[in-house]
Amino acid sequence: MISSISDNPRSTDTKKVLVSASDDFTPPPLSRKLLSEGAYDVVRKSIIDGTFPPGFQLVESQLARKLNVSQAPMREALRRLNHEGLVTVIPHKGSYVTEVSESDAQQAREVRNALEELAARTITGKLAEDYVERLHTEVGRMREAAAANDIAAFRHYDTAFHRTVIEASGNIYLNRMWTQLEPILTALGVVSNPRWTGDWSKMAEAHSDLVTLLTGSDPEAAATKFREHGRKLAH
Repeated sequence: MISSISDNPRSTDTKKVLVSASDDFTPPPLSRKLLSEGAYDVVRKSIIDGTFPPGFQLVESQLARKLNVSQAPMREALRRLNHEGLVTVIPHKGSYVTEVSESDAQQAREVRNALEELAARTITGKLAEDYVERLHTEVGRMREAAAANDIAAFRHYDTAFHRTVIEASGNIYLNRMWTQLEPILTALGVVSNPRWTGDWSKMAEAHSDLVTLLTGSDPEAAATKFREHGRKLAH
């Protein structure tokens, strides 16, 4: 389950790393959207890409100052992130980037697999041409990233591939669940695991094989392949 910050005191070295993350954090300028939406987008992205690591304390006043907003929109942003599960709020202590156990990660994988199996079963043989083109585009980008050994870019395109599969299902509830789960999957490496030690070029080709199945006529074969893809490769 989610670790309690108070139950897991950090070493001095770890604290220095977390303080450094805050000091080195230089946010992009907010757009003209609602300030709370802009603050939410910036902090959420910083959690997902690892700028703010698990256990990092998100100090409302400091973040608001960094983003040049008042504390009210930052408070609302942290509230939304807490609802999504990316932030853990500990009464009388503060807000922290959620720490997740291996048990939690395994449960997330199981839900991810179930969502993708359903999507694959739904769209196989009925995938609109624009989605086929989008999936092939993401595969091409993964190939380029693998050739350049740009793992960060590969992860971005890999995640976009799986998001597109879910979107193509046309199921609004499936899409809502994926939208809520994706940041956690990405942060945990459940989708596009940065610690994977295999051949990234072969991983790109594995995604090409998934597209071939989706454009075929066997929904069960496609669903099975997505399940194997998620379980064996943790991608």
